[in-house]
Amino acid sequence: MRTKLKKKRISTAALISFTDVIFLLLIFLLISSNFITHSGIKVELPGSNSQQNEFNKNISLTLTKDDEIYINNDAVSWDELPAELNKLLVDDPEQVVVVRADEDVILKKIVRLLDIAKLSGTNRFFIATEIQYLEEGK
Repeated sequence: MRTKLKKKRISTAALISFTDVIFLLLIFLLISSNFITHSGIKVELPGSNSQQNEFNKNISLTLTKDDEIYINNDAVSWDELPAELNKLLVDDPEQVVVVRADEDVILKKIVRLLDIAKLSGTNRFFIATEIQYLEEGK
């Protein structure tokens, strides 16, 4: 007695729609991403292996190796720095202060910069670094 084997039809429609959804999600994520660029001030950032993304609302605080200070690309002196930071932090004290210091700047000046930022009313600050990848064996 022969039995009839039913041939199973493979449905490719479900697979095609699944890949379409994945590609649409990928495109949405790429378009909605924020890419933050800093321009104008030449600073060699030190490297880090555990870098995090910066937030959308931030204040860029740059210290060059020539002891020049910039707040969002505007030059300020050490004496003007607390007042200028206070002006920016009055509206939104939750803003993130991103410290961009040249790798040749001594630590004492960076600590002074962080102290001024904290006294100006922020508890949220980051030190910007460049990504360095660990070499094997080190």
